[in-house]
Amino acid sequence: MTSLDTSRPIRRAALDFADARIAAEQAEAVQQHAAARRVAERAHDASDCRELLLMLGLSAQPTLGARE
Repeated sequence: MTSLDTSRPIRRAALDFADARIAAEQAEAVQQHAAARRVAERAHDASDCRELLLMLGLSAQPTLGARE
């Protein structure tokens, strides 16, 4: 009798899930950066911008890899 290697489909699924999660996190970072830029464009001053970003749950700190 031979044993079947059933771990391959599980590993592939885990890798696919990890790849999808990374892609989703990257897309979210892009959306958050775009939203923060729009807030900054519309804010009256730095204080107003900070308050608006906090209300929206966006960080006032730039993310790694974010382009100016």
